[in-house]
Amino acid sequence: MEFLDLFSGIGGFRRGLERSGHKCIGHVEIDKYANKSYMAMYGLSHCKYGQCDKDNCCKICKTEVMEHCDGNKCEGEWFAKDIKQIRAGEIPKAEIWTFGFPCTDISLSGKRAGLEGERSGLFFTVVGLLKSTDTENKPGILIIENVKHLLSSKRGGDFTAVLTNLWEAGYDVEWQCVNSKDFRVPQHRERVYLVGYLGGIRGRKVFPISGSNRAVIKKVIGGYQGERVYDGNGLSVTLTASGGGAGGKTGLYLCDTKKPEEWMECLKENGEEECGAKNYAGFLSYKKEPDMTRIARCIVANYNSGITRFGESSGVMYCKACDEKCTQKCVEARAALTPDRLNKRQNGRRFKEDGEPEFTLTTIDRHGVMMLQCPYYTGLPIKEATKKGYVMARHGDGINLSYPDSDYRRGRVGKQCSQTLLTGANMGVLVYCRIRKLTPKECFRLQAFDDFLFDRAKAAGVSDAQLYKQAGNSVTVNIVYEIGVRLKKMEGCIHEI
Repeated sequence: MEFLDLFSGIGGFRRGLERSGHKCIGHVEIDKYANKSYMAMYGLSHCKYGQCDKDNCCKICKTEVMEHCDGNKCEGEWFAKDIKQIRAGEIPKAEIWTFGFPCTDISLSGKRAGLEGERSGLFFTVVGLLKSTDTENKPGILIIENVKHLLSSKRGGDFTAVLTNLWEAGYDVEWQCVNSKDFRVPQHRERVYLVGYLGGIRGRKVFPISGSNRAVIKKVIGGYQGERVYDGNGLSVTLTASGGGAGGKTGLYLCDTKKPEEWMECLKENGEEECGAKNYAGFLSYKKEPDMTRIARCIVANYNSGITRFGESSGVMYCKACDEKCTQKCVEARAALTPDRLNKRQNGRRFKEDGEPEFTLTTIDRHGVMMLQCPYYTGLPIKEATKKGYVMARHGDGINLSYPDSDYRRGRVGKQCSQTLLTGANMGVLVYCRIRKLTPKECFRLQAFDDFLFDRAKAAGVSDAQLYKQAGNSVTVNIVYEIGVRLKKMEGCIHEI
């Protein structure tokens, strides 16, 4: 069936329906950056005989169509910038209209103005076009997407208004709240999908749909939503449209770190099969200068093994087993939400536990992943001349490793910085975890877009900030595909009307 892609964004509806055997004949998108990505991703360009710079509606063509276009009868696709300026007579006939109207005024992250808001109120603009279109030119099917809070906005009043207005336009509706994590993408993203049928269509039944993915969000660090970090082997939290910027709004995930095999081999050679350092760490001394390498030779042993003035005397402290519970055999990844804004939450949380999916992609959050080598490790005590007799060194702290048994030295731990470098090379840094944000390509993958589509958008010169935003605003391709497959099976019934 042929369909129109309204509020198209980067074409999540288009990609899903085309994969299921349907054909796009036009789209509407006012955001110039989203449309730039859309045109690049699907190989479209403005017709050389059109006036897309001046007119709201115009023709766009794929390369193979453009080669045969003479300007008299362009066989390209229809395109419009602003849906509020479209007139019913300008819209080409299509069997399906798809639209995920803006959720800005409905989402919990917005001001909750509901359908009375300027952005989410564009739903009524589409309804107005449906009512103004002659019955023979109306689409037989509507596919609508929005946040799940559409069901509860204004205590259910907004959803009632949606159903009522669609009924007045001639459509009865079925709907389902679905989660992207159930459709083979590792993202927790709950959205409500509605399928409307023009009165008289028989044999319809798209919902319920279900996916085959049974993966879970794997949380490493619990607490509030924005304070959680996730395992990279689990689901992603829901993506937002503001994944770019400092800190990254893509969730926090743990990623593995490479450990040189020489460390354990060296321990075994010295008679140590296990390295139960717990709260202590030290270094094996070398009697000869080792070969140059990019990896420091410091290894975990007993605290009192010390560093001598012979051979190598600098490197990185590495905790092998800082707690009885910890075996260091697994690395955990945790999703985090907007780490630089402590009051930012999704459902009361900032971090997720090991195994949980990514936070929902939105337009205002930054997502990252915290890679934790050891979830039980809280720090390493370094002897100093203080009341406690030690100072806790934590991840990223610089440490002066000279005279490790000394009880009178002070200032040996530099918080997030190195101490003054000396010729003896007795400085180290404590490393046990690392955090990174999701890349724009990973965000596209979490919405089930193919890598080649992302590469086209990137090659078109779209910035990372816009790519993050576009991924967060998109629908999940796999869900639309499942709906498209059901509609394909119903195609015969629809054409009978």
